[in-house]
Amino acid sequence: MILGADYSMRFQRCHTSIVRSIRQVSLVRDWLRARADAALPSIASFEPDQRAGDTLDLSLFKVARRDGPIDYICLHAGERVRALHDVVMWGRSLQSCLDAGMAAAVMPIWHACVTTRLPVYSIMAVSDAQGCPVTIEQIVLPYRRGAATPDFVVASLHAWSTEGRFGSQGLLCSKDRTPSHWAAVIDPTVAVVTAEMHDGVVGPEGRIREDHAACAVI
Repeated sequence: MILGADYSMRFQRCHTSIVRSIRQVSLVRDWLRARADAALPSIASFEPDQRAGDTLDLSLFKVARRDGPIDYICLHAGERVRALHDVVMWGRSLQSCLDAGMAAAVMPIWHACVTTRLPVYSIMAVSDAQGCPVTIEQIVLPYRRGAATPDFVVASLHAWSTEGRFGSQGLLCSKDRTPSHWAAVIDPTVAVVTAEMHDGVVGPEGRIREDHAACAVI
């Protein structure tokens, strides 16, 4: 079962240790420190690491609650984020920046972030224009402006390939095909994961296998 084929899909909860990207681990730890004993951290507490180049891989979206499903309006998209989407993003909804196949993968992840009020980590297997396999890791983190309701989502994207060099332009354009992917809610109260939990997940050991891509109920 491929995660993201249904917007009502429910997610597995995992410890922070499942996050592979060093910069994304740092973002999750910063989020946890800023949250402290509150339900959510304030967006005023978020400060990207300029020296580490965080802003190139970061995007900031406002949570839009209108009639119908929640959507997300782009307030900022870093240079590498814009290249991966290959569209003008500022001022547009996340849904409008994605084709149907990619939306089926991405939107449930963002909805889970807002619903659980916790970070959600995902891994996606795609290919560049030359057919080179590429892994995209994403962490989405909810922030509040006032009360304990998510008002903003900060997202970090990290693309890499075991082949070394690859083309990043338009990697998140799936041409209506839903890519193989895996996602989990990051819950610091969950026990540290074991190596077996990585079986079938995109990472240094290999690409995701469709017969292994599944999620567990929260």
